[in-house]
Amino acid sequence: MTISSILFPVGIGLLLLSSALFILMLNERKEQEQRLVEEYHHTHQLPMGELVYEDADQQGELLTSDQFPLAGKPTYVVKIPDSRLVPIEVKPIEINAMKPSSNDAIQIAAYCLILEDYSDEPPTHGILRYADREFTIDYTPALRRKVIRFLNEMAVCTEQYPPTLQKQKVTKCRSCIFQPLCPTGQQINKEKTAK
Repeated sequence: MTISSILFPVGIGLLLLSSALFILMLNERKEQEQRLVEEYHHTHQLPMGELVYEDADQQGELLTSDQFPLAGKPTYVVKIPDSRLVPIEVKPIEINAMKPSSNDAIQIAAYCLILEDYSDEPPTHGILRYADREFTIDYTPALRRKVIRFLNEMAVCTEQYPPTLQKQKVTKCRSCIFQPLCPTGQQINKEKTAK
């Protein structure tokens, strides 16, 4: 019996053992990553699927539409198991809302319109999360047409043809760049000055 005849089986055994340990380490790492993903989804109450976009820290890149003059940054986008994208917008300041505000529903629909460019299948819905309640906004053909109609109306707004607003929150008008052009904004400004 020679040394090489003893070392060869020992070397093969060590190679097999190290390969098995390496595979076990890889599996453990994958399981640990999966647990972290599941914990993140659970903590942030995200639907099952792959988190493909996040702007919770305001560091996400701007998502844009190739087809429409539209850009936005939803809080999250999750790719659900059927490969559709679901935008999720978190608005932690709304409390006791019995239904989503129409502006927030339009915002979700605008995100869905943008996400049509990022997937083969258009989104079917988006999620609007207030501090104490969550709403699913169905992305219907009617809601899609409404967003496109608003985009078309905004495209023709000028000083001669200002936006047609009936009412607006004072805080929004104060910070709006269109306040000097907008009759509603001008009225709010006059009321503020008169006080």
